[in-house]
Amino acid sequence: MTLLRDIEFAVYQGSNHLAQRLSYATDRRLAKPNQVSVLITDICAARCTMCEMWKLKEDNELTVDEWKRSLDQLRDWLGPFFLVVSGGEPFQKRGFFDILAHCRQIGIKTKVSTNGMFLTDKACDRIAEVGPDFLSFSIDHLTREVHDKVRGVPLYDRCVAAIRHLQAADRGIVLGVASVIMEETYADLVATALWALDELKVDRYLVQPLYPTFATDESVDPSWFERNPHWPRIPALLDSQLAELRRLKAAGRPIWNPDAQLDALGYYFRDPKSHPRPDECMVRYNAFNIDPRGDVMFCWTVDERAGNLRRQHPREIWESAHAQQIRDRMKGCQAPCLLNCYRGRSLREQVGLFKLFAGRQGF
Repeated sequence: MTLLRDIEFAVYQGSNHLAQRLSYATDRRLAKPNQVSVLITDICAARCTMCEMWKLKEDNELTVDEWKRSLDQLRDWLGPFFLVVSGGEPFQKRGFFDILAHCRQIGIKTKVSTNGMFLTDKACDRIAEVGPDFLSFSIDHLTREVHDKVRGVPLYDRCVAAIRHLQAADRGIVLGVASVIMEETYADLVATALWALDELKVDRYLVQPLYPTFATDESVDPSWFERNPHWPRIPALLDSQLAELRRLKAAGRPIWNPDAQLDALGYYFRDPKSHPRPDECMVRYNAFNIDPRGDVMFCWTVDERAGNLRRQHPREIWESAHAQQIRDRMKGCQAPCLLNCYRGRSLREQVGLFKLFAGRQGF
């Protein structure tokens, strides 16, 4: 059964990749979403200094049963797909392990981003049983002092212990580390990458750009970065770090950012409006994003709702005239966006991702 699902997944991903290229070439909806991303909850018990999302309260979020129903609908429509889950802090969501177990039961591969706060030994044992299949830890610096300072609470030791515990369980979970590029971390990106890959021995390392503070209206100010205390102050130093990450990636190290994104980051941190963009942002005919209340949108930045899963089937939302109107308004978007998930990966990079999963656990 697993092999059949793997073959089905590979066939769907390959054919849908071509259909998406045609969608952008003809500006017509010819494909299904290739990326389903979920903000499973708004709540987070961390106190990250570069984020104010922790100030949000739980508000009318989908229940576990509602998530299961929507995931069943997505699975029936898309076949075996890859679900990306973040928050808030996903493991703070009540019933989250039941959702992960349901995904595994019906053949949905899951990738979860976590700050590690709730990953006790008991929680790690449950992860080994039900997933996720890919677990990414937010660790911003190789030293405890810097990481815990920017995260506002002591999380470094919990993250390291959880990684060790999951590796000892040897259940084939793909593990990664992601770091935010900011004033406190950017001079040591390469050192942090090598620490994560060589000492923690995770499967991949990723950098993420600093954005306007979440849960605020900072992004409406085009000069927000000039006043943000976390904005890197020496662009040339950052350039040298990014160049070394490119060199490590070219040498075969698992730096998971697309090459074009690593190039664009140098421009972005000189001026967020200046970075080179792909010909097409991989969102309009690619992404299906769901917030904690079931609202669906194609872009977290544009933030225009296409529908709601409590009232509509996901296919109905994707194929609706309203959704196409949103896509049309998104053409030519110049938002200073460098979100990792919106930079389209080449077919070679997608094959590399497939091989990583297949080598560890079957895709």
